[in-house]
Amino acid sequence: MLETRTGNTLSVESAQAADLYQKAVDLILGSESGAAATLDRALELEPEFALAAAARYYVAKDVGEPGADTYRALAERASLGAFDWERAHVDVLIGILDQPGATLAKARAYIETTPADLLVVFQMAGYLLFYGGPNKLDAVLNLFESVEGALGNDWAFLARIGFAASEAGQRTRGRELLERALDLRPQALYSIHGLAHVLHDEGAAEESVKVLEDWLKVHEAGAREGQMYGHVQWHLALAEWQTGEREAAIQRYLAFCAPKTTTCGPILTLADCGGFLLRDYLQSGQARPLRTDVLEHIERVWGMLGHPFIALHVAGLYASAEDLGGLNRCEDSISGNAGGVNRDVSLALVSALSDFVAGDYSRAARTLATLSPGARVGIGGSNVERILVDLLETRCLARQ
Repeated sequence: MLETRTGNTLSVESAQAADLYQKAVDLILGSESGAAATLDRALELEPEFALAAAARYYVAKDVGEPGADTYRALAERASLGAFDWERAHVDVLIGILDQPGATLAKARAYIETTPADLLVVFQMAGYLLFYGGPNKLDAVLNLFESVEGALGNDWAFLARIGFAASEAGQRTRGRELLERALDLRPQALYSIHGLAHVLHDEGAAEESVKVLEDWLKVHEAGAREGQMYGHVQWHLALAEWQTGEREAAIQRYLAFCAPKTTTCGPILTLADCGGFLLRDYLQSGQARPLRTDVLEHIERVWGMLGHPFIALHVAGLYASAEDLGGLNRCEDSISGNAGGVNRDVSLALVSALSDFVAGDYSRAARTLATLSPGARVGIGGSNVERILVDLLETRCLARQ
């Protein structure tokens, strides 16, 4: 009995449980519907299935599910009676989820010996995307290229290396890889999301509308509960907004991407609502009071405000409502953090947004000009965020 990507023998007795686990991993890697329920069925058949419990913790933690720690405890306990490689997988995966900075060296060593464990590789890449600093784009691409020999034409790997290549500026290569991934597993939300990023970065809004609408016509019914479904709808809303269909875009955002309607986890939810509402404000100049679900979501992520990615989107939300009190609250909170690059970048972003709302466009532009290209990459996330900062800077310069 083999685990498809690692090629290592599983210690479980139930072939059905093993098959369910492998299907669930594909659902996780595709950001598709049903991973939690599939893992629950596997654990019913094999209660001490360490890998299934670790994957279930992965899913629960990603969406902020209550009781997630129960799965972590089960995975750690069950791994004691599992094979050595399973125990190592559980240890590294949980470590990257809970203490990524302290686990990086161990994770790198594990990937060298088990390069086909894409769940671990993907989680490590996700950490680097937000905390990898100015060199993160090359670091993520290098990580995926280091395991290419083990994963080859695996659809989930192609989707991830395609996205990483595109983010690193290799858009033609990235698009080709993502399209191959979609050919192999067309229903994967992660893959269509990656293609949407390429189209966004190429400025191909009209093509993006068509590609996403065509994909949704075929796959929407099976994707509605997927963890990236709200984000794929956000990409369509953004493309509609860019082609001048503002009202349709706003309605799509409200129906699928707002905190109370999305299927995404807390960080992606913040990025989607903050990115959409700030863009619309910068373009239209029309402030909108923040809805209750958005205000509640701000409180949910407030403890991470010191990270520039969080600061950009939380401050962007307050700016979209022209809420100078909220922006001042952001500045006060970040100012109380220990000094460092992240603190300085976060303060610069919040300060620039405050000055923009207050009408001091020259000062806002001067502040943004202090952010080097490396600092902008270090904000975290994808090129979508860097383009958002560029848009803010362009609006400041236009209004001086």
